Amino acid sequence: MSDPRDQPPYRLRRPGGEVDPSRIFNTPGVVLAVVLLTVAVFVLMLVLPERTVSIIEYAAAVLPRRLMAGPEANGGFLAMASPLIAHMFFHVGIVHLLMNMAFLLAFGTPVARRMGADNALKSSAAFASASLFLTLYLLSGIVGALTYVALHVNDYALLIGASGGVSGLLGALVRFAFNRSTLFGPEEAQLSPLLSPGVLMWTGVFVGTNIVFGAFGGVVSGGANIAWEAHLGGYFFGLLAFPFFDRAARAFR
Repeated sequence: MSDPRDQPPYRLRRPGGEVDPSRIFNTPGVVLAVVLLTVAVFVLMLVLPERTVSIIEYAAAVLPRRLMAGPEANGGFLAMASPLIAHMFFHVGIVHLLMNMAFLLAFGTPVARRMGADNALKSSAAFASASLFLTLYLLSGIVGALTYVALHVNDYALLIGASGGVSGLLGALVRFAFNRSTLFGPEEAQLSPLLSPGVLMWTGVFVGTNIVFGAFGGVVSGGANIAWEAHLGGYFFGLLAFPFFDRAARAFR
């Protein structure tokens, strides 16, 4: 049996088995960095002139019809594709921002710890794991945006917000949340099969909730459309792709 003193510092439980409360609220740096960057963008939009904000948000947002027009109509491939990432750092109001950041902290913290992404600047392995976490988050947002575009090819409505990426982290979390007594450390729990009861239950809840928001979201959000399609696209990407990211992250530890 290994010496408890040799265990890595990111574990939630102390050697005696009791929970270390300090680990529950100690957000991994990579998650906190994404939150702070997103909040910084929001604050910047508050202090810039309104016309400048409109120009920046229009350039950063995903517009289905603009994206479908292709690289030539968008001034090149980079200008066409960059909103697929940029839109994740813009939000339409403080409530939109706070909800997404709260969920990012809630879902991102256990996923980042599972991947060994704590203390990314202290070792090359942790830095690589943090990079994988960021890749998972960004790809979830991209897939969510593309799902929205695929179902609204002729729309000019702006799509902004981190919801697709956050939903992907929830999908990743669902793959291991039911096989462990704690969510806050990269311990040896196996991933749940896609058809396991816990995964099916939470997937059903998530899909059902988003269908309801799709039908009645305008009432809940005061008339604003909720991009439930992006939520589902991001969620299912995280749900299906997380095993590959998990194996890659373990290879660095």
